Amino acid sequence: MMGIPTGNSRAKRIPGRGRAVTLVEILVAVGLCALIGTTLLTFIRSGRKEVTFTSEHLQAVILSQKVSEDLIEELMINPYGIETLGVDTSSSGGWQDVTDGRSVFFSMVEDRRPPWGVIDPNVDGTLDPSMKPLYESIRRFRFRLAGERLAASGDSELRNLVNCGLTFQWPAQTGQGEAQTSLLLFSPAAPRKINLAYTVDEAAIDAQIPAALGRAGASLAQIAADLGENVETLRALGRIALVLRGFVSSDYFRTQEEKIRQLRTELSRVPSIDLARQYEKRLEVAKAWYDLAKTCFQVVAYLVPQFDVLRQQGRLAANPQSMAQLGGAILQDFGMFRIIYEYFVGSLIQARYYYYSLLQRDLARYKGGKVQLQTILKLIDLYRIGAVLPTRPQGKDEFRAFLRRIKDSAVGRNPSLTRLVEYETHLLETPDRWLRAYPNLERIHGLTQGKIPETMAFINAQVGSAF
Repeated sequence: MMGIPTGNSRAKRIPGRGRAVTLVEILVAVGLCALIGTTLLTFIRSGRKEVTFTSEHLQAVILSQKVSEDLIEELMINPYGIETLGVDTSSSGGWQDVTDGRSVFFSMVEDRRPPWGVIDPNVDGTLDPSMKPLYESIRRFRFRLAGERLAASGDSELRNLVNCGLTFQWPAQTGQGEAQTSLLLFSPAAPRKINLAYTVDEAAIDAQIPAALGRAGASLAQIAADLGENVETLRALGRIALVLRGFVSSDYFRTQEEKIRQLRTELSRVPSIDLARQYEKRLEVAKAWYDLAKTCFQVVAYLVPQFDVLRQQGRLAANPQSMAQLGGAILQDFGMFRIIYEYFVGSLIQARYYYYSLLQRDLARYKGGKVQLQTILKLIDLYRIGAVLPTRPQGKDEFRAFLRRIKDSAVGRNPSLTRLVEYETHLLETPDRWLRAYPNLERIHGLTQGKIPETMAFINAQVGSAF
């Protein structure tokens, strides 16, 4: 008879049958599974959020790079790019959306419709709903761009530096996403510290003045006492005569003219289909004319202050007969000033003509857009100078016509150049503001419009209109 086990006795396991799982064990197992599952699910969801944030942040970096590159390109060709782009000068500037053409930085992204090669922001070029899936991934982004010069005005080099702050924001699952970028850009606006005048060894020139006045061996003080004139006036008179004679008879002046004639002859012999040599020779001729114009202007810029001394301080100037006592050579030297000034104007126009010839369709295509852009910027500088010449009253009209032609070519193709032309055209409507925008041009204007007419009138009074 089988008894019931008691105490520490164990029931015998029936062969072929397993022990049953208790309720407690089931509850413990379910609890462990729930804990592990919850932890795993939380980790997966957290990982997805992290992946989303990283992807959006990368998109913000790419968009920031696009804005930064556009800003750099704008400032490379236009010193007032922050104005033409509408960049805020305060850190609390307005926000701009990336999509649907609401920002100038994202209005000409892609040429999607004919006519090909020209982008119309009202038709194509913007990031709109048709650009899927890109549109959906970036439509929530907005940005703010603020910038200002380190020096708002004056001649400080800091005026050439622009400090910009770029902030992108977007709604993220973890909250407000944000990416910030700081840029320090070079944008020349301060006047370049260059001497517009011809470099002269004044000590050597002054030593030759007595002989030039027909009084070799005498001092300027002695000559001044004999003529009843002051020393400063005679020194200015001698410098005018000797610098003009020296320049007109210099190797540079003679050889530069011959060099230009030779280059033009070589250009005439180059076949029109030889684009490489056509471009090379035209550029050489343009540079030669420009160098001659620059040098003649420097001579004029040096001599104008000397004429001011002669005109304002000297008693000889008030009496042409007294001036004639110094010899006819002095009066002939005065006539050379007018000749050199006309050389400056004529050489400038010739340089402009040959630079403009580089924009011919075949040559422009051969050299590419970057070289073409540099040529256009050079021409803008030359047209600016031509617009402030007193002997070329049509200069501003020529400049406006050139700007219109460039704009017609640039619209839909080069937005930075288009904005530059529009800004320049707007400035021309207010001449004083236009000159203040370009300090070195203002210096040239002060000389050409303020001083040269007075100098020419003085020369005419001394030597007449025969020269």
